[in-house]
Amino acid sequence: MVQLPSDVLNMVCEELGRRQDFGTLFNCSLTSKSLVYPALSGLYKIQHESPITNEDNDAEYARVQLLPPQAREDFRYRVKRKWALLWKSIIQSSLGATYLPYALYIKVLDLRNLVELLQDLWFRRIGFEFFFADDMAKFLIHKDKLPPAKKTRTGGKKTAYTDADQQLILNAVGESITSFVYDSAVKGGFEAALEDIAGDISTVSLSRWAGKLSKLKSMTLWNGSALNSAVATSIASKCFGFNDLSFLYYIPGDDSMESGDTRLASFFSSLRADSLESFGALDAKQIGPETMLSLNHHSATLKSLKLLEMDIQGLKNLNLLKGCDKLHSLELTTARTASYVDLEATENDVFLEVIEWMGKCANLQGIHLALLSGPAILTHVSMASGLRLRSITVTDYSLVNNQNFHKALSHQTSLEKLTLTADPEGAFGDDIEVLVSSICQLKKLKELQLVNTSDFFSSHHITRLASNLSNLETFYFSGYDVDDQIWDAMAGLARLQSIYTFGVTSFTREGILKFIDMLKPSNQGLVLAILSQNPQYVIGEEDKLYIQERLAAKGGEKFEFVLYREEDVSGSDLSD
Repeated sequence: MVQLPSDVLNMVCEELGRRQDFGTLFNCSLTSKSLVYPALSGLYKIQHESPITNEDNDAEYARVQLLPPQAREDFRYRVKRKWALLWKSIIQSSLGATYLPYALYIKVLDLRNLVELLQDLWFRRIGFEFFFADDMAKFLIHKDKLPPAKKTRTGGKKTAYTDADQQLILNAVGESITSFVYDSAVKGGFEAALEDIAGDISTVSLSRWAGKLSKLKSMTLWNGSALNSAVATSIASKCFGFNDLSFLYYIPGDDSMESGDTRLASFFSSLRADSLESFGALDAKQIGPETMLSLNHHSATLKSLKLLEMDIQGLKNLNLLKGCDKLHSLELTTARTASYVDLEATENDVFLEVIEWMGKCANLQGIHLALLSGPAILTHVSMASGLRLRSITVTDYSLVNNQNFHKALSHQTSLEKLTLTADPEGAFGDDIEVLVSSICQLKKLKELQLVNTSDFFSSHHITRLASNLSNLETFYFSGYDVDDQIWDAMAGLARLQSIYTFGVTSFTREGILKFIDMLKPSNQGLVLAILSQNPQYVIGEEDKLYIQERLAAKGGEKFEFVLYREEDVSGSDLSD
């Protein structure tokens, strides 16, 4: 038998890793001694993508649901046991207790996933004892020192943990892994692979871990209050590639003597100048003028900025971001407490400066606004600047009194994705006509989402859009009493991959089948989801199965069908 050189085997395993082919990599590790290292190191490099650590795989979920109850339960047991074993092997490797040092191979330490495991009912009921057995017992740390005891089925006692203990467990696990990675790198003269950490991590732990991870590039935190100048200094002195940060929320600690705005500002100001490329706050209520100004410390490098759920102090100081003009992507939304603030009417100076700032972002490709002044801002930006956006999302606005905004959209002829979520209440025919006419000018559109916005659209409006937008791949719309008239135009969309209808539709079996018959090979993988069908036009179970079979025969992926409501026994018309 020909023995391939080790570098060739490494290349093969690296390619399998890029394809996330977990099964083949695992089988390779069992094939021969020469493949054990490249296969297992490849597996652990992508462990954070493993399907056994999450239940978000729709296809796998659908397959499991078809199993008998006991088989389904057995499958879940096996998957969760593998999930626990994966984490146990990584943690034990940091103690030097495994065949290979798996912790040295991981690129991502996602403690959020470990939290999910610790909170899983199966794990608490069955997996707990084997996970924290023997050398793993050192990680079972209790806040109150004296852990509660639980009786086992055999009458003995086992150690339990509370939610309050979870943070201590996570800190201990993270400390063990990062210390092992650092010590091994120092002794071996190489750089650790770990470049991304995520989870509910304390300020003290962040400072310590960052100082040990020279390749750290990204952090995703649950609580932004863990960030301060000390953490930034540690990152600045050790992590020269660090450029990405996001957090889910910001809850100040009980011992915090400074505002969240001040604390975050000190963090950004203490990082190396022009090092941050991406920042996202999913809850930006604590962000105000100090943080806005401090982000200019990274004005030459910041490409992606996401500030969601801003409060008034953030919204009214958006103009302070004017130095950050190298942005490629910008997402701004307000919390309910600031949703009523109209910058144009009450803070006109700020409004004009925000328009000027956005207009200077020559590299801006995507923008998402959920602000009361969002349409007005984009109207000016689209008309007055040379921006050629590829993606626009505007939500939480009214279809009424925004014709100027909709007309301005027609100037963004480079758009490939457009999402508009407007309240259509009170809209007249002119409001709809202006919007449809404007969208029809956007010939490069690949994705169009008009849920809610199109509630009063007719089959004619949907047909017109489909007839003018030949590059559409994804189309989400609502409408009222939309029927089979749209199918000819839809069939003309050679690149179409997804149709989702959310409005009341009156499609027939024959009309849907006619559409399917007209599909082209380029429509391979099409998803057809009819999610609010008029009960007067029921399609039976046998017909739904037949439609799914015909769709599959044409290379389609899935057919979904949901009635608007239970059929009215009185037989009254839906429009009554």
